[in-house]
Amino acid sequence: MRSLVMVMAALVGLKCATCCTNFMATAGATNDNSTHVAYNSDGQSMYGYMTQYPAGYHANGSSRKVIDITSGIYMGEIPEASQTYNVVGNMNEFGVTIAETTFDGLESLASQPGAIIDYYSLMWITLQRVRSAREAILTMDKLVQEYGYASTGESFSISDPNEVWIMEMIGRGHGARGAVWVARRVPDGYVCAHANQARITTFPRDSPTDTLFSPDVVDFAVGKGLYPKEAVPEAFSFSDVFDPVTPLTARCCEARVWELFRHVAGEDFAAAHLAYARGVNLTTRMPLWVKAASKVGLNQTMWIMRSHYRGSWFDQRSDIGAGSFQSEIRMRPGSWKLDGRQYVNERNIGYQGTFFNFVAQSRGWMPYPATGVIWFGVDDPSHSPRVPMYAASTTAPVTYAKGTGNATSFVLRCGFWIHNLVANLAYSRWDLISPEVQSRVAQRENALFHAVQKLDSKAVTALNAGDSAEQVAAFLTDFSVGTADAHVDDWIQFWQSLVVRHRDGLVVTSGGPRAHPKDDPPPADAEAVGYSTEWYQRIADETGDHYMLPSSTSVSSAHEAYRMKRLRDRQ
Repeated sequence: MRSLVMVMAALVGLKCATCCTNFMATAGATNDNSTHVAYNSDGQSMYGYMTQYPAGYHANGSSRKVIDITSGIYMGEIPEASQTYNVVGNMNEFGVTIAETTFDGLESLASQPGAIIDYYSLMWITLQRVRSAREAILTMDKLVQEYGYASTGESFSISDPNEVWIMEMIGRGHGARGAVWVARRVPDGYVCAHANQARITTFPRDSPTDTLFSPDVVDFAVGKGLYPKEAVPEAFSFSDVFDPVTPLTARCCEARVWELFRHVAGEDFAAAHLAYARGVNLTTRMPLWVKAASKVGLNQTMWIMRSHYRGSWFDQRSDIGAGSFQSEIRMRPGSWKLDGRQYVNERNIGYQGTFFNFVAQSRGWMPYPATGVIWFGVDDPSHSPRVPMYAASTTAPVTYAKGTGNATSFVLRCGFWIHNLVANLAYSRWDLISPEVQSRVAQRENALFHAVQKLDSKAVTALNAGDSAEQVAAFLTDFSVGTADAHVDDWIQFWQSLVVRHRDGLVVTSGGPRAHPKDDPPPADAEAVGYSTEWYQRIADETGDHYMLPSSTSVSSAHEAYRMKRLRDRQ
């Protein structure tokens, strides 16, 4: 097994401290009483694909290989469970979902020699072994205590059809194996979120129904000199001890939570916590969860995970960084220094550096094996539809599967690459192409919502008629795989139409019918849409008369206007 030093070097090199966003909604907060976990997994060097682990029985002595997804490094092997469950993406066949965001935390706790379990492996191994969120928390603890925790600080979203939890974990560092952690159940009717900043502060110590934690979490902090020995355990704050909020993490991490909560709790909440989200007032933190002002629908969860701060103090469309096409994204890196001062770009939730994303829906009102649906996407979620995968599906679609492509080898019929092609075209002319892509995303997902409703009815009817769970899982798999592969084929055609329509800075449409049957097809209508009036004004203000033509005195104004029109038409 390679040393943990090599693993940590690879992780530090990825610099995930400002990556990933999670949103969680309890059954009582949604309009159909399902639980939601939404995850944008961000990493600019990573390739997005769908994992699929089949259910199975394993002989005594079987082992499971552990490979860290963020570095590709072989970590070692652990004994395999006697029985494992089917997993698609980050959801298993019983509707249990686990997602994460990395908060790193204290550097002194980042290295644990001999550890095997990294945070991605921890999620997937756990999903293969559990049937509930509460069981997942206890299994995660057992795995890292037994085999070591080979990652830094993590916030985890953990759900099943009935409960939603947030769990925060950090390694013990040198000299001890495993991790310390706290997990809190989100109250029914509330939503929660996290984005690379530890959010659990103080917590009740006598409420096992709602709060679980390492028995020695406070003693560990005291032993490391991180918490005063004389202080009372009840005042212990996990976040303030292991990952204190800074202006940087407020602005780049907590602001994303603020944006998610703004869409669910309302503008009064947003106004009350704006100074905190901006990083200018860290004394009053946002709550760990908020009550939904109205029931959250699946489509709403889909779209808030594409958010770009529109209409808020953080809106990026009007400053010079937006360029001539009012772009809502900024080129990386996300921070820079000038004259000794630190600056940051706003860190969108819908982010161009996302490599895979999903909205997992656990539906307690649907019978097994149709309980869980994970709406899975790759690349930037703000320009990519998510396709429905029933969590009981026994195979992954070839267009999304590992090995179809990779981060340095282009394959056209590949979810990751075709969505990159469409999104990058949108980035080139944000004001025109991005709205067109988002409209197509909305149309596609709306059609898929209806398709899932029809298949749900088919599954219930089949089960009531006596079909086995295996028979139902078979046609759920066929639908999931076929729908995903067909979407990629359609998105290839959509990309081709965008290239035709938006070539050379033009908006190109059909030239219309022939005027006479013997005519050749007319040329396309190619409109040179140019820039906005505001951008032309900025050019004029900054360049003075450099681009200004002298007033004409030798020709009539009518002839001048005619020549200008002809010139524009020929460009």
